Amino acid sequence: MTHRALAAVLLLATASPALAQAPADAGSPQMAPQEFAPTPPYREQAEARGRVVLMTVEDVVRRAIANNLDVLIERYNVQLAQQRLVGARGAYDPVFSIASTRGSTTNALTAATGATTIPTEQFDSLTGASTLRQTMPGGTSASLTVSGQRIATTNPSSLLTPVYGSAVTASVTQPLLRGFIHTAPGRQVGLSELETRIAGAQYRLRITQVMQQVLNQYWELVFAIESYEARRQSKAVALLQYESASVRVQNGLLTPVALTAAQAEIASRERDLLQAQVLIINAENGLKQLLAEDPGSVIWEGSIIPSDRPAVDAPPMPLVEAQALARTRRPELEQVGLQLAQNSIDKTFFTWEARPSVNLGAAVSAVGRAGTVLQRTADGRVPDPENPAFGRFETALRQLWNRDFPAWTFSLNVQVPIGNRTAEAQLVQARIAGERLSTQLAKLQQSVSLEAQSAWQVIAVQRKSLEAARLTARLFEQQLEAQRARYDSGFSSDFELLRYQRDLVDARVRELRALVDLQQGVIALQRATDTLLDDLKIPTPR
Repeated sequence: MTHRALAAVLLLATASPALAQAPADAGSPQMAPQEFAPTPPYREQAEARGRVVLMTVEDVVRRAIANNLDVLIERYNVQLAQQRLVGARGAYDPVFSIASTRGSTTNALTAATGATTIPTEQFDSLTGASTLRQTMPGGTSASLTVSGQRIATTNPSSLLTPVYGSAVTASVTQPLLRGFIHTAPGRQVGLSELETRIAGAQYRLRITQVMQQVLNQYWELVFAIESYEARRQSKAVALLQYESASVRVQNGLLTPVALTAAQAEIASRERDLLQAQVLIINAENGLKQLLAEDPGSVIWEGSIIPSDRPAVDAPPMPLVEAQALARTRRPELEQVGLQLAQNSIDKTFFTWEARPSVNLGAAVSAVGRAGTVLQRTADGRVPDPENPAFGRFETALRQLWNRDFPAWTFSLNVQVPIGNRTAEAQLVQARIAGERLSTQLAKLQQSVSLEAQSAWQVIAVQRKSLEAARLTARLFEQQLEAQRARYDSGFSSDFELLRYQRDLVDARVRELRALVDLQQGVIALQRATDTLLDDLKIPTPR
């Protein structure tokens, strides 16, 4: 029997003797004082205050995903981790550089004997170079440089001025020990990739926690409103009982002290009603805080009325299955597992960093050189166009294209650190951190398994508690019916009847509390097994 149906039965049952015993021509019985006026239903009060928002479980879940500030913060953390990965991969982006230099230098020459001034020579230079550098996975680095220059001098002994030069150089450097395969950029990329997955696990953990809070707060609001309605109906019954007592006092069937007792009962139930209203305020504000995107949200301007009711009919999963799900799905375990993978990258990297540095280098180049070639004559210097080096910059480029002057080099660079305490200390730190993470993982596995077991066991107890609460409510209902019959026969007092009515209301409230507790227990088990988001159909990265 629902609360409203029960209240109707109580109202009719209590009002019947008063109506039966009142004289047909008598006036209305004395009403309760103004402070004991009937209380309208909570929804009517909320509508009178302003905007009312009806919300289902699906509504609060959808709104929490979109607006909850904790979820938004964690979503930003995922985006930051993704951008850090993009930045780490940028270490393999090619680098193109251009350099240009123009200068002039005046040098002093040796003066002849008896000279009055110091002779000088002037060099004017213009150079330009462009370089493309590329770092590749595995430690290989390559570069390609194209350069050109023009140098002119006023030295009278120079036979080539101005000089035009061009060069192309390609070089490759390959580490053979330290820096081979396991490089600093590669380590950073690997760590960032795992960090992105860690951010996803943390996001899933946070949104699960928020959804649990939202659902728990939703059901707390359901309980608070239903409890308020039960208390309100209990007060209405007390008011009718007061009216019945007034009629009996007028007819001489009761002493006036019965009215005082009835008023005290109304005051007591009014106090219970106010306490229930405090529960509504706290539950509603807690839910609004989880759903509001900022302090100015419109949700703060209205009242939330839940439209769903708790219903737990499906049997719980077996304990073994719950523990297995917890050990395989919990994002906390995934996070520590990814941190162990990061630690493995660190240990491998620092192991190679402790080795000597052996770098193999190779370079090939081609150059071109041309200019105004001069030949000496009795009168000084004159151009020699027949000289193969005579020409301008295009001549130097042609020599470069034809590889008239090739060059190549191979190099081997070996560096052996003596002691190398820095790298060894970093390696030891990585190993210690790995052992600590392994211990944390073992502790966390035990913790999540115990959490799933506790949630499962609590649900089993809560189901029994709900059954006991329902049985208690039925028994109190039967007791009230029996007491009602005794009251109608004159074998029971108003005080005893009101006590049975109050006990039934309290039993109904405890039944609702047990049902909400069971609903929240199921949510706790879903949280412990990481199935809450799946049941709510919320997609998250894995």
